[in-house]
Amino acid sequence: PEREAAVRMPPLHSGLRDAYALLVDLRGARKSWLALILAIGVLLIPFGLPGTFVIAGLALVHGLLTGFVPLTLTFVVVLFALAVLAEVIEFFLGAAAAKKFGGSKYAMWGAIIGGFSGAVFATGIMPVIGTLIGAFAGAFIGAFLFEYLHLKNFDNALRVGFGAFLGAVSGKLMKLTLGIAMVVMIGYNLF
Repeated sequence: PEREAAVRMPPLHSGLRDAYALLVDLRGARKSWLALILAIGVLLIPFGLPGTFVIAGLALVHGLLTGFVPLTLTFVVVLFALAVLAEVIEFFLGAAAAKKFGGSKYAMWGAIIGGFSGAVFATGIMPVIGTLIGAFAGAFIGAFLFEYLHLKNFDNALRVGFGAFLGAVSGKLMKLTLGIAMVVMIGYNLF
């Protein structure tokens, strides 16, 4: 009882009370572990893994363990919305860049299909780094092939494929930026 008063335990479900007490015992280590897990979430992003969802999920777990203090349920929902936004931006930026570089709707679909297929295929060959390389190469190859098959113009198809590649890289950088922003938002609220 004295220990609970000193720790100021937030309202918890009874099954989570022991887990929270353990976290409080590890108070000094808790911030280090939280920082480590958030960093891992950010590091997963460049490799095509769902790092933004890992970050949002960590915030949800923290909220469940602490009764959503100081990370509110609304804040956690915003983090999940940002994670979904990051995925959508990453997925479609290659297609948008293919169009910007003069590609047709076929090139846009080629960038989307190629990026996804390349990531899946390359993951089977070389997990993690293969996912990243496969997504970039797949966006290029997909946009190039679909545009070439549509217009039979090699130079134009090459330019459009390069645009899709740049879009895929830009999408990954945008997702990484959003992941870092999510970590900063969590850190600001916690510390």
